[in-house]
Amino acid sequence: MQCLRATLCRRATRHLFASKPLARDFTIAIDGPAASGKSSTARAVALELGFGYIDSGSIYRCATLLALRHDITDISAGAPDLIDLINKASVDIKFQPQSTRSAPNLITGRLPVPDVRILLNDEDVSEEIRKPDVNRLVAKVASDGGVRSAVLGIQRALARAAETRSKSVVGKEGVSSVPGGVVMDGRDIGTTIFPNAELKIYLDASAMARAIRRWDEMNSSLKRAKPPAVPATAENTPAEYPSVEDIARELEERDYADINRQHSPLRIAKDAIVIDNTSMTFEQQVYSIADLARDRMGLERKHDDL
Repeated sequence: MQCLRATLCRRATRHLFASKPLARDFTIAIDGPAASGKSSTARAVALELGFGYIDSGSIYRCATLLALRHDITDISAGAPDLIDLINKASVDIKFQPQSTRSAPNLITGRLPVPDVRILLNDEDVSEEIRKPDVNRLVAKVASDGGVRSAVLGIQRALARAAETRSKSVVGKEGVSSVPGGVVMDGRDIGTTIFPNAELKIYLDASAMARAIRRWDEMNSSLKRAKPPAVPATAENTPAEYPSVEDIARELEERDYADINRQHSPLRIAKDAIVIDNTSMTFEQQVYSIADLARDRMGLERKHDDL
């Protein structure tokens, strides 16, 4: 198990990260709109390559959960109380590569998706940060410049702590030892967090495909928490969970907010490779990204048959 921990304060964040982006052995930045499959894909790519993994979006969700728990709903004023809470918070990301949890039902890939548990101040909030109330507020929280500055420090600190073990690999010139790297997903990883990442991917999908994935994710989380008497369907989903159509509308609103926000808006980096996975299998998108990384590291490709 790999455990990444960041406990930050304003002063330490400014001292460590204000001057320049951190350099990694090999960094893969995966950006894209909400529910485009960034997280599951990034985890599987990290597993495939033996890299560390940082769930960037979960940090904003933790910030949103802090806002909800402290009744902070007015983010327009800069939310100094929320920023103070973020700076004092500890965030743990526990990446479990040996997990055999299946991929979301919408995508038919057979690859295991490593499990990731998110701890906020030592409390496992992995399910709570995916609930509808967090979904509805996270875009507003993430659009605040002060919040983004605080989270930026956490993101880079977690990447700094990511494990990058050397390993023996078969390259174009025989067997050699190469350092590891880190995979991070989000909305501004390739444009703001790691603008010098060795590989930048922009993962996209249609709004309806993303809505179905999000609906499936919500119901999978519900079943893990409390198995229902009958399988969940669109007709018997609990009232607190919205319909696929409602989710699609929420995602379109989130897209608009992410693209038009003042600070670090959602953009396709100039040197990013765009992958539309609406009609791709999970395996295809994971293996294609992994082989793109191998190409840039000078290693042998493994999945030219796809």
